[in-house]
Amino acid sequence: MTRLLAGTWHPLAFGLIGLVYVTCLGSVLAAKLAWAGRPSYWLAVSGAFFFLVGTLWGRGYLSSGATFTFAAAGVVLAVFGVALDLIFGQPPGAAGAE
Repeated sequence: MTRLLAGTWHPLAFGLIGLVYVTCLGSVLAAKLAWAGRPSYWLAVSGAFFFLVGTLWGRGYLSSGATFTFAAAGVVLAVFGVALDLIFGQPPGAAGAE
């Protein structure tokens, strides 16, 4: 059995692990909201996917420009999806009318 040597890891590795965890948790919540009838959250789900592609696969397979593009596009899509729901979301009485 090999032991993990924390000294050989990148200094920001634990931060990246936490960021990926929060992104996955947010994408599951966004998918749940989108499935419940709030379609603007599909943008947040796709944004989380693009962000994860840029941060996880980008370093080994993509150039640095493509990595930054995927990560930035993911953030923009996620913020835009939430903003669309806040602006054009359901009226306050619509949930109780069902």
